[in-house]
Amino acid sequence: MMRETSSAQYEATLAAAVPPLEQVRPNVWALPLAIPSELLPYILSYFVIDDSGFVHVIDAGWDSDENWQSVLAALKTMGASAERVASVTLTHMHRDHVGMTHRYQQATPARVQLSRVEDEAIRAMLLAEQGPAVSVDALAEAWGIPPSRQAELDVTFNPEGDQVAIEADVLVDEGDDLGVPGTGIQVISTPGHTFGSISLAAPGEQLLFTGDHVLPAIFGGLGLGGPTASNPVSDYVRSLEKLAPYDSFEVLPGHGYRFTGLAARRAESAEHHLKRSREAAAVLAANPAASTWEVASQLKWSAGWENLHGAYVRSALAQTAWHMERAGS
Repeated sequence: MMRETSSAQYEATLAAAVPPLEQVRPNVWALPLAIPSELLPYILSYFVIDDSGFVHVIDAGWDSDENWQSVLAALKTMGASAERVASVTLTHMHRDHVGMTHRYQQATPARVQLSRVEDEAIRAMLLAEQGPAVSVDALAEAWGIPPSRQAELDVTFNPEGDQVAIEADVLVDEGDDLGVPGTGIQVISTPGHTFGSISLAAPGEQLLFTGDHVLPAIFGGLGLGGPTASNPVSDYVRSLEKLAPYDSFEVLPGHGYRFTGLAARRAESAEHHLKRSREAAAVLAANPAASTWEVASQLKWSAGWENLHGAYVRSALAQTAWHMERAGS
């Protein structure tokens, strides 16, 4: 079963507050950084100190002056400084994870590391001038969107704001060593949340950094990183299976609290999405001609279908289309 391993982070999650800096291992620290969001009040940025005393950051965090001062104070607590930051590795493209990358690039000698697939997706989205990949007009007929709701949905799902342009120094792939001396941290490709999302395994410390791929308190959305040729639901379920060798590790997620019991949380996360695939299949079995809108309106959404608006409806429709695709495969 899943069990929280940080009471401070767990209690902060329940209270929608921001917990303090916390030491996870002698050479690993977790720094919560505030996000202007009621659902997710903070992002967890991690600091790993290598054999030579250099600091390696996992996820830069939401950009703000206050958060940057928190980073500098945390480094001082660790007995380090900005000049000792050797790398910043980003688990995926979302603003709450990458926002302060430019500050690290300006104030430290750190190399920025990003998944090669994610780098390609970011460049494609920037070339599209940050607009919706496909206009709602093109989707209205295909998805059966009522005319009265079409204007509301002419948006892209990016609740954290505009896309951040990242200039990575190093592009990483599945199985690559992260280049943190004395740790053996390796890259695991875990697409689903975005197509280029990665997790990071530190076998020596028995730690798994999951970004937003596996979270303890909520289920992350899927396909939130630009269009892909594959089905994000299928990608996500396969990615969860890839993490089975790390079921005994302590999980350090991007939000919420660190925990053990990865096997149970992997199963819950897979079932959350597989259940929707089964629900979509049931709706289609009863009405094979049902539109994406009609199917989506009959699925069980955490906030309730009637409470979804704007970008959240568009995201729900995209996810429904993927579940319908799986039902027909």
